[in-house]
Amino acid sequence: MSSDVRFSVVIPTYNRSSLLREVIEALIHQENPGCGYEIIPVDNASKDDTRQVVEELAQNSPVPIRYLHEPKPGSHYARNTGFKAAHGEILGLIDDDIIVAPDWVRKIVQAYDNPEVSCAGSKVTIRWVNGSPPKWFEPFKGVLGELDYGHRLIELHYPQMINAGNFSIRKEVLFKVGGYNPCNAPADKLIGDGEGGLCSKVYHSGGRIFWIPDAQGWHIQDAKRITLAYMRRRAKFNGMSNAYSMYRKINGDSFQILKVVSRRIVSTVYNIIWVLQYSNSRGPRFYKHLYTYESNLGFISYLIRIQTNHQLRDLVCRDDWLNV
Repeated sequence: MSSDVRFSVVIPTYNRSSLLREVIEALIHQENPGCGYEIIPVDNASKDDTRQVVEELAQNSPVPIRYLHEPKPGSHYARNTGFKAAHGEILGLIDDDIIVAPDWVRKIVQAYDNPEVSCAGSKVTIRWVNGSPPKWFEPFKGVLGELDYGHRLIELHYPQMINAGNFSIRKEVLFKVGGYNPCNAPADKLIGDGEGGLCSKVYHSGGRIFWIPDAQGWHIQDAKRITLAYMRRRAKFNGMSNAYSMYRKINGDSFQILKVVSRRIVSTVYNIIWVLQYSNSRGPRFYKHLYTYESNLGFISYLIRIQTNHQLRDLVCRDDWLNV
């Protein structure tokens, strides 16, 4: 059966069995996929009934479903475990809260009929459950992975990235660049740059990344969890992720680090002033400056930790995450 598989869809998952069922069912019921494909849920040590749900779906699925277990905490470990076990020459990656369109497999795989395509991604739209989020959150939907580069097939260029919620890559390219970097998911122990870092490695290796306009994915999000505290926490992780990328980009140059930190400190003070000025009105500027303030704090603190902790520094500088 593995010889007939061209496309492998990897789904890292943790304690989301009920939603994972919907995610997998959307992948099972694809219209005219155009190739053999398999579904690989990778259980990152869940404590719910994830394994039972996957095995139940696998029993009656016309599409091969292979349950894998990754005990090391961290979504990058789960993703790379799935990638290494995949039979397909093309690897798809979605999250365990992404529902793909009925023609998703066909649209993704068709892109790779062009031999110049190393990596490709498509639109991610948030689908809210349990009501609607606060209006102030509208400018921050990209933090939850919403992405749209438009309605045309285009080639992307650095620093344009695609999101892990709707991501694909040739297996040979993934192995060439060393796999998926640590992510910036709140549950991960090591905060990294995830698919952004992977895209950077693809670009720097000479690979080409394309935008597929109509391979839709919907990101299921609970509106009730969108609070100011949640936004501030996500801003902090975003800043830490940017510090990870920055350190790699400048190769740990101490002078460059001093310059970057100095600029961020100035920006932080500036944003404190604006947050205080707009704290009563709580308009768009208040949230914008508060987000930037929290992001700067995360960036500065993490960059200093990387610079002063040699064990963390070694992890940040690592390129190969497939063989750990």
